[in-house]
Amino acid sequence: MAALEDQDDIDRESLAPRGAMQGMRALITLACAVVVIAGLKAGASFFAPLVVAFFLAVLSYPLMAWLMRKKVPHVVALFITVGVIVLCIGLLGWAGYGLLKSLSQEVPRYLLKLKSIVEETAVWLEKDVGVDGAIKGVEQFNLQYLVEMGTQKDVMQQLAAFAGSTFGTVAFFLGAHIVVLVVMMFTLMEAPGTRNRAEVVRAAGGPDFSLLMQSATDIQKYLGVKTLISAATGVLAFAWCWMFDLKYPLLWGILAFLFNYVPAVGSTVASVPAIIEALVNHGVGSAVGVGIGYAIINFGLDNFLQPMLMGRKFGISGLVIVLSVLFWGWVWGPIGMFLAVPLTMMMKVILENTNEFRWISVAMAKKKVKHGEVVLETPEFADAELLGGGAATEPPR
Repeated sequence: MAALEDQDDIDRESLAPRGAMQGMRALITLACAVVVIAGLKAGASFFAPLVVAFFLAVLSYPLMAWLMRKKVPHVVALFITVGVIVLCIGLLGWAGYGLLKSLSQEVPRYLLKLKSIVEETAVWLEKDVGVDGAIKGVEQFNLQYLVEMGTQKDVMQQLAAFAGSTFGTVAFFLGAHIVVLVVMMFTLMEAPGTRNRAEVVRAAGGPDFSLLMQSATDIQKYLGVKTLISAATGVLAFAWCWMFDLKYPLLWGILAFLFNYVPAVGSTVASVPAIIEALVNHGVGSAVGVGIGYAIINFGLDNFLQPMLMGRKFGISGLVIVLSVLFWGWVWGPIGMFLAVPLTMMMKVILENTNEFRWISVAMAKKKVKHGEVVLETPEFADAELLGGGAATEPPR
């Protein structure tokens, strides 16, 4: 009995340093994570253009690969691909900026009309519905101050500047930071044979990039499908707004296309300006109709077409997606929000490939309940080529 008690004392003594060591390791890991996040945020002007260049290269590589399969020389295919990307982004930025600049001239009228609608609604709520304090609440909100602020010239200039930054976010990086264009070109230039090069590195005793390469393949699929869904959203939003005789249907279509890249909240945010225009110019009925149309478009594409094309959405939890949008938006602003899902996918794969932090990757996985038990959904691995690689292989389990 005494021997057993002595053994228990020895076990407790050996576990105490081990627990302290694990706690210290966790503390150091947390400190390193804080340092890395602070560095990413402080170096946003450097890192964000590089990330944009990489994802543009990943998105546009299938076009270059298709041209090369058609016997187009690599250099010619490279310049055609870069030219197409720059042209598309430039046209979107130019059209969006011009339309928003025109819209900014009508902001004072829209604000006055909205003020009148809100005040009339408050009177109706208090006198007919019986909501006490509705009129006083609107008066305390001081809508007149907002109207006066919205009619100032410097506010108009800020709105025009915001228009350029919103619709030309990526175009801004291409124009103001030539490094994006250069990095994208060199990434595409080095693309053929990337997977084979990774195999050679592994054979030479280097790290195994197979999971990271697979992640890049999935990101390529995600960006391609998301671009297709966003284009369909923009076209349908344009057509719906045109049917309701809105003045800026093309602008709202472009906005729907761009903001559909932002998961969870982007499509809803894109519908607000169109609903406001419909309310101001055509009344409540038109605003409700426009809102219903946006809801049908977003619900149909996001819940039927997108899952069908993307498979199991790469096994990322919906909550993780929302949190990733908030996190990357805080770190890198609009660029981070647009690229939140691809960045989170890469983080998930990197964490999954480590022994110490694999549990974080498991926690990020999408879950479903089957027969009362929680089952983790693993992503479907794409079989497409990425950056000149061969057929993707499923990583070891």
